[in-house]
Amino acid sequence: MEKTKSDKKFNRREAILNSSYICGVVEGFYGRPWTQEQRKHLFKRQNHLGLTTYLYAPKDDMKHRSQWRLLYSNEEMTLLRSLVESARDNNVNFVYAISPGLDIVYSSDKEMETLRKKLDQVQSVGCDSFAVLFDDIEVQMQLVDQKRFKSFAHAHVYIANKIYKYLDAKVFMFCPTEYCETRTFPTLENSPYLNTIGQLLEKEIHIMWTGPQVISRYIPVGHLARVGRVMRRKPLIWDNLHANDYDLKKIFMGPLMHRSVKMKELTSGLLLNPNGRYEANFVPIHTLSDWNAADRDLLPHESGLSEDTGNLFNIDCNTETLYIPEVSMINAATTWIDEFIAPSVNNAQAPILTADVAGCVPDRRECVWLLDLPESHGVIRPEPVAPADIPTENIVQSAVPLEEPVPSELNSLAADYSQPMDMGDTGESVDDESMLSMYDDETVPVMFSGFATTEEDIKNQRLSLLTALCEMFYLPFENGPRVKTLFRDFTWLMQNASVMKKSFKEIETLDPLQSEWLVRYDAVTEFLTNSIDAFFFITQAPNKAIITEIMPYAFEAHGCCVVLIAVARWMMQGNAIDNPENYLFDDFGSSDESWISQTGLKTDTLRVFTVMENVEQMFTTRIFLPLCMFCFDIRPFTLADKDYIAGMVTVMLTNNQDFLRHRAKNFADRNITPFLNSGAQHNFLCEKVDESGHKPVCYATGHADGSAFNHYLLTYKEQLKEKYRGLIEEKTVGSARLSQEHIDFIQNSQTPIEIEDWYPKIPEHIFEKYPAWVETYFGLDSTDAYPMKKVLHVVATTLAMNGSHGYFIAISNEDVERQKYFYEIGLNDLGLSDCERFRIMGQTIRSVSRQSSSSD
Repeated sequence: MEKTKSDKKFNRREAILNSSYICGVVEGFYGRPWTQEQRKHLFKRQNHLGLTTYLYAPKDDMKHRSQWRLLYSNEEMTLLRSLVESARDNNVNFVYAISPGLDIVYSSDKEMETLRKKLDQVQSVGCDSFAVLFDDIEVQMQLVDQKRFKSFAHAHVYIANKIYKYLDAKVFMFCPTEYCETRTFPTLENSPYLNTIGQLLEKEIHIMWTGPQVISRYIPVGHLARVGRVMRRKPLIWDNLHANDYDLKKIFMGPLMHRSVKMKELTSGLLLNPNGRYEANFVPIHTLSDWNAADRDLLPHESGLSEDTGNLFNIDCNTETLYIPEVSMINAATTWIDEFIAPSVNNAQAPILTADVAGCVPDRRECVWLLDLPESHGVIRPEPVAPADIPTENIVQSAVPLEEPVPSELNSLAADYSQPMDMGDTGESVDDESMLSMYDDETVPVMFSGFATTEEDIKNQRLSLLTALCEMFYLPFENGPRVKTLFRDFTWLMQNASVMKKSFKEIETLDPLQSEWLVRYDAVTEFLTNSIDAFFFITQAPNKAIITEIMPYAFEAHGCCVVLIAVARWMMQGNAIDNPENYLFDDFGSSDESWISQTGLKTDTLRVFTVMENVEQMFTTRIFLPLCMFCFDIRPFTLADKDYIAGMVTVMLTNNQDFLRHRAKNFADRNITPFLNSGAQHNFLCEKVDESGHKPVCYATGHADGSAFNHYLLTYKEQLKEKYRGLIEEKTVGSARLSQEHIDFIQNSQTPIEIEDWYPKIPEHIFEKYPAWVETYFGLDSTDAYPMKKVLHVVATTLAMNGSHGYFIAISNEDVERQKYFYEIGLNDLGLSDCERFRIMGQTIRSVSRQSSSSD
């Protein structure tokens, strides 16, 4: 594509359409292939963005690879024809790839004839471009092939050249077995395989290449020049930068990075092999379009982010264009907003989603929980059972059904193929909502009141939310810029946390270190609040197709963010000691693929809390919890919140207001007041957050010195006996005498009338390994289960930061379901209390307690 600034007739879109440079998308990942409708939607998006090539190469589509010899049925041919025609209608060249290398007999004339018949079928539906792939296969030939061919490379050349000449293809691609530098032997320049391929393969055949590695952080121009010399032609880049098939717990939504525009001079094209989750690819594909339509890179002396791009993609700009990844991502996210707020094309209900809190995002699973219980925030009244040990070996098996296995062989060209939780098809043509740039106000997700007042403010707020989401799921080797800053600042806050123990009355009295601490704290909480709001935005989005694929990942990010912001708020209150040994690398800086597993929002969240010896276990669970489909936040609480929190227990199956008030007062006296009055500093409340405000969901309070708290209870129980003398001796509440029904109600509310029965008698040996005493309150339903787990994470983290090496929770011996819950989120059964009315469950969080500069 050539032009000059003086060429007033230049039309970039037309020039790209007529360019010989190959740029587009390869569906080349392992795992579930995309659906017919997703592919057709992709073609429309590619047409809009000037991406003119699509390569059909889904690794687990059986007739592409594992069963490549099988011919397509008439039904499958109809669907394939529909795809080819849809691509052509959208100015996209449909390239059909076949991958016979797993078991082909290269020397067999019968195998060659089978290949021809298969590709004849595809050609008959109008496809005129093809690819033969020999990636990810064994490098040893069968004995019969060794007798005919000098080498593996000669066998590959024979197949590729024969097929190329037979088909007379418009475009023909070849993927070698050595498709990146780390897979060459012995070196790139000295590889007999690649040199043979370069010398003998027909010159019109494009040879695919992934760069220095399978997943290349950088693809330097100098590297490509070396590759070109070996291949005797310009390589065609198969770019795995955004591929996630090697770790389905991750998705990558950052821009195309570390690929100079100068690459186009040394390559014949670039095809992006993106996330298997189709909806996650909006930003990667849009930034690929900007890269393809750019004339040059940003020069070192030029300012990129200050450029006023007007949200115009390079494809629509007929003057000189630059590729600036950060600006391109912002422009893409701005456009993505319109797709989020447009309803799904059909009237499908919101999908039922679940995710393994450990991070495994299942392809398909029915919503499960421990058992069917009332969906309320009131006290759950379990059926009375005899005290017994928990059958721990059976709990997980009985609580969670077996995972439905993902089929080993898939056929995306079958009429009934769909991805899990697919929204279905109305048969209507679906335009890319982002291309329409319009929406109905009634479909717009509700935003927080007070956050934005004008249309421009709302647009900027949404843009901030989506870019935060993209930065949390950025690229394999790195987080987004703001996430890097987040972890750098958070680590610094932990290392200098004790400075906030110093009191100050006015801002002018802050010492320099306190001032810097608060500045960094503001930056940390601003981004984390934005990220939590992003989760709210996603849950409210009318486009259920996007929610289905993005939600499990946003769910996990939300869980990390609420833990981080809760700990930051707790440090700001002056509760933490310094954690000087805590550190985090700003950037691993390596392009070695082994570093991929050591980056990402969750991974860095675990790393920043390495003060806990089993931090990964704390963020992992042995069961599948239901996704929490509402936005929640976690903050420290004080005695000022006592009545607000106690109000949770008034949601009960009774209309007697006297008893509800008594229950709330009784709850606060039993579960909140003694902890806070005795010096507990690990007190956290989870609140549901939406446009109407905040609502308490669950809480936990922790006393670092459980033995001291145990002694405090001796005096405190005497005070309670005096306060509740009427209830204990006269069975009255105020002037009302309790009926037997009301007495039973109080007892079944897990609040015995006898004060001595309120608290467990903890064996002394428990305090040695589990010194901290933690109390929780939550409902055993899908609303509270996951938030409670995150609150417990926060309590455990803050305890570990201040040197505690373990904590315990006491659960009523009759409350078997809560015992199951705590076991399944990682706590261990420590046996019964001395009074045998409570089961004690605990968890170690550090092997050796660090000396604390202050005590709880």
